[in-house]
Amino acid sequence: MRRIMLPLLPLWALALAQTCQVRYTPPDYPELPFYPPSLYLTVSPSPLTSPGSLSLQATTSHPEATAWVRVRWQGGQLATRDVPTGGYTPLLTPQNPVQGCPQVSATTRPLGYEDNGQHTFVAEALVYWREQWASFRCRDRYWDGSGWVEYDYTTSYRVFPSYNAPGNCQELPNSRYWMVQSRVVSQSQQVFAYQSWEQGLSYDQAVQAFANRLLEDHRRATASMQAYAYAKEIPEPVRSSLSQVAQGYFYDCNWLGICRRADPAGEIKILTDVPSVLTGLLYTGRLCGGLITFCFGAQNSRGADIGPKVEIKTFLMVKGWRHDYLLLDRLIPRRYYDPSDQDYPGVPEEERRQVLEGCRTYKDTQEGRRCLALVEVPTGIVPTLKTLLMIDPMFQRGRQYP
Repeated sequence: MRRIMLPLLPLWALALAQTCQVRYTPPDYPELPFYPPSLYLTVSPSPLTSPGSLSLQATTSHPEATAWVRVRWQGGQLATRDVPTGGYTPLLTPQNPVQGCPQVSATTRPLGYEDNGQHTFVAEALVYWREQWASFRCRDRYWDGSGWVEYDYTTSYRVFPSYNAPGNCQELPNSRYWMVQSRVVSQSQQVFAYQSWEQGLSYDQAVQAFANRLLEDHRRATASMQAYAYAKEIPEPVRSSLSQVAQGYFYDCNWLGICRRADPAGEIKILTDVPSVLTGLLYTGRLCGGLITFCFGAQNSRGADIGPKVEIKTFLMVKGWRHDYLLLDRLIPRRYYDPSDQDYPGVPEEERRQVLEGCRTYKDTQEGRRCLALVEVPTGIVPTLKTLLMIDPMFQRGRQYP
């Protein structure tokens, strides 16, 4: 039994590598497989839907032929920003990227809703396997200027598990031998995190978080953003953010007056039975500005009075850069939660429980309990909901503004 000689690696890799004894027995090395061992990486939970950490485990199909395994956080494509490769601090816990042989387990830092998006993890392993080679006598020719000259030479080719000798070569008798090969194999895994924003936040904090998210996403989505509201009202500060999204704006201006530009959202439609809700949200025209005025993206924010049909406070759907966002704000009558209300004793307990158990983020007001729900999902649900809720047909039937 003898220890394998590791191939040359960069000095930093040698410093970090925790290697195992990969032993083999000449001349046929029966402990080693015929092909490079496979590497498996699992990340759980997937998707991550509540605050917590992601757990990773990486292992190979042949532990006895594995010198080390390591994992790293490769980066992320989040809702409002990208995290570059190696951009997470700490990378993993513990921070040493070579964490085990022949398998490794690791845990990320706790993830919150600000980490919503796609996260990429990569596992790597230094593995060994065996191949059978043989010596070959080959015949070839070259042109010397006046004619073809044939010549013989001897070389080696692999014969098992795959045969790669060319047709002009002939295997020499009793020349087969085994060789040990090694390389670093890798495996990647994409995991999504989608957590509701209201978890751990008060009603006002959650509404503010949604408003901030709307502007952050708009600066990347610009004209590709679309928004549809079915509402009796749109609460502040979401109203102010939606107004900026509809109008477009300049930001991050330098001392020369050169600014970055967020073009108006491509389409905003608001269905309501309270036309006063539309004040300050409707813009048609173009975004214009500058010392020498130039105009840019088209403004297309319109509303329609569809009559007394809206039964919820606010249902806002936003198609963003990479994610879609939903805000649902409904009103629960006092009889369901306020014992001082004259109708409270007449509400069946089972009905009361069903109404209240889904309301985790709320604020009690004079008119009743404002119950808030926020959802963030990969881009795609808003166009579907727009069709299911018949936004366009209802908009056409209503009294349109402007």
